[in-house]
Amino acid sequence: MIDYHLHVVAHGDRPMTVENILTYCEVAHSRGIRQMGITEHDRYLEDIDLAAFQEAREKSQDVELRLGIEIDFVPGSEAEMDRFAGALPYDYIIGSVHKVAGEDVDVPGDLSVYEKWDTYELYETYFQNVREAALSGRFDVIGHPDLVKIFKRFPAQDITPMLEETADAVAESGVVVDVNSAGLRKPVGEIYPSRKFLEMFHRRSVPIILSSDAHAPEEVAAGYDKSLKLVHEVGYREVTTFKNRERDTLPL
Repeated sequence: MIDYHLHVVAHGDRPMTVENILTYCEVAHSRGIRQMGITEHDRYLEDIDLAAFQEAREKSQDVELRLGIEIDFVPGSEAEMDRFAGALPYDYIIGSVHKVAGEDVDVPGDLSVYEKWDTYELYETYFQNVREAALSGRFDVIGHPDLVKIFKRFPAQDITPMLEETADAVAESGVVVDVNSAGLRKPVGEIYPSRKFLEMFHRRSVPIILSSDAHAPEEVAAGYDKSLKLVHEVGYREVTTFKNRERDTLPL
């Protein structure tokens, strides 16, 4: 099994040392993870210690380490995104949408963007950004594709058409979708993407990774009992893996 979206540095919580990486690996091994991908947020690029990562990768006996990065997709910031993408020898790159019109949608305790926007229009703009991210050709994976639901603020109108349009764009782009259990730890209390959205991806043969989006060692593979049940019920039988930007698969 894999956990392909997690953060050792997290939000500047700890340095990327060999010891800290191996602590994550120990938890991963105890929870049946064979491959673990470290994907720091792009704004912490300078905190990624490549030498420490490489040493930890050599020392880790039970868990194969992969290096990725989570790049925040912001329209108009293409040069910065490309700089992040070319900075290190990543195995894969996650593109995630956290902002709408420059405002974060997932800051704990801050619902201001949801108060300023009509909820349906906020969702429309968010998913437009997801489609643009997928079709940009910059990313291997689209992270937590319906993050905008994080605070359980849903439009009164049916959003099925915008989800279908987004699933079409993701399928057209060829990117992989992040099935991310972090939503179980948030107010929404469900996995990203929702079952309905994941079913749309499955019908279009969109491949997936599994992740916990851990920001601390104890969160590695958290919620996988529910993630594995969901993806199996939807019809997935394998997950995508990466090495040196090349894809492979592992059976579920």
